[in-house]
Amino acid sequence: MILEFILLLTGVQSIILKFKVPPGQQQCIKDNVSQNTLIYGNYDTSSLLYTFTLSVINQQEQESVIVEHSNDINQQFHYVMEESGEISMCFEVDDYADVTTFNLFYESGAEIYDQDLLAKKQHVLNLNETLETMEQLQQDISREQLLIVDRENNRKRSFTDIQTKIIGFAGITFGLLIIVAACQVIYVRRFVVYKKLA
Repeated sequence: MILEFILLLTGVQSIILKFKVPPGQQQCIKDNVSQNTLIYGNYDTSSLLYTFTLSVINQQEQESVIVEHSNDINQQFHYVMEESGEISMCFEVDDYADVTTFNLFYESGAEIYDQDLLAKKQHVLNLNETLETMEQLQQDISREQLLIVDRENNRKRSFTDIQTKIIGFAGITFGLLIIVAACQVIYVRRFVVYKKLA
């Protein structure tokens, strides 16, 4: 089943959609976009078992796939229309997946006459991706540091337990030696007294 949303947008407009796609099915969002118009969007999903396709159908009914994503919880996309046409954003869920929820933000209508604007936007997007990667790395490093601290604390506790057991064993052994020595002293004294009496 293909669910189509036909979006007729004038000026810079944006939409936010939340929808669910059953396993083995597809939903598409379509928009008619003018030449030199920037389209931009991002989405997140509840499953990795999906495929996202952004395609453009020009005035000659020729379809071109511009972007294709899969196996990622968060993604973003953008494209500048070289000529007027229809764009189609399709979300297809694998047969073996659960019902998948998508949260889509989509914006179009901004006309780009200077390609430098797109380059600057891409630079900003790349910076955002770099920052997100650095934040993820920082979180991973923090988790590793916590694990190292936990392992060190466990090692210290184990060392303390072993040290306590060694001291306890040494104390018991020393006490037994004292008892044995005392018994020997008592025995020798009694033996000497017995010999004198004899």
